[in-house]
Amino acid sequence: MITCSRCAKTTEAMPRPPFPGPLAAEIQTRVCAACWKEWLGAQVNLINEYKLSTIDPSHREALNSQMRTFLNLKD
Repeated sequence: MITCSRCAKTTEAMPRPPFPGPLAAEIQTRVCAACWKEWLGAQVNLINEYKLSTIDPSHREALNSQMRTFLNLKD
């Protein structure tokens, strides 16, 4: 069980990290599946609105920063 950092609801953790790496492990232990799904929709909007490329490291960094803010992962 986790308490989601975004919605503050206590729920089951995601069964596995949403992608490889340490940030994903943090997301798995701090974010509920519903909020993660909301982020995926918001991420698409950001990519389209700002014409971001996930290949560009600076764009990935900007998306990660927005994701941390959206999911309330800033400590």
